[in-house]
Amino acid sequence: MKELELFQVKVREDAHGFMTMQQGLGSHYPELAAEIKLQTGASTEAVASSIFMRRFGFFITAQLYLLAHGKMWEGPLDAVYLVRTEGGIAFEIDERFVRSRKEGDLEKVLKDYAFPVVEAFRKAGHVSKLILWENIWGYAIWMYGMLESEQAEQDAAALLDSAIWQPEMRKSPFQQFLGGRSFEESRADYQRITCCLYKELPDTDKCPYCPVKK
Repeated sequence: MKELELFQVKVREDAHGFMTMQQGLGSHYPELAAEIKLQTGASTEAVASSIFMRRFGFFITAQLYLLAHGKMWEGPLDAVYLVRTEGGIAFEIDERFVRSRKEGDLEKVLKDYAFPVVEAFRKAGHVSKLILWENIWGYAIWMYGMLESEQAEQDAAALLDSAIWQPEMRKSPFQQFLGGRSFEESRADYQRITCCLYKELPDTDKCPYCPVKK
């Protein structure tokens, strides 16, 4: 569980924060948006939504990391706590919800955790869902690049297959983000196909893998 801190996720008995992820999707969204703008200097809802999804991508990647190690965190979104840190928003979760992996858990991570948050921030921020999904994918492909296990390879392949995304999405956006390259080629030389809007923050340059031409 300590290794999840690499993904800005802390597992503890008394998890707490300034709000839960579920609250951030609902009535507390204006408060969360204001917090993101205050921390980052984001000037619009679209930029704030994308910047937050860069952080939430860590949480989803932590879940994928657990799955690759035969574990699953199965708590509700109102047990995912948002925490203020010097580096931005991080996450705390209750260790009581950690269990052994079961069949269907990879799809569960997508549809119970990633889909609701992407859709909520897509609508609130009026931003493309492809941008938000690629914000998650950037961390996921980095994480899978660190692991050399059969389970990690199987999970990465499943996420590139459209079947696990249906019926909510017709095809895998993760496959689209490879840009016609293989997983191994993209992992070795990562390049985005959408702009995450990070360059819109004050005094911030383009990411090294930004697709927007100079």
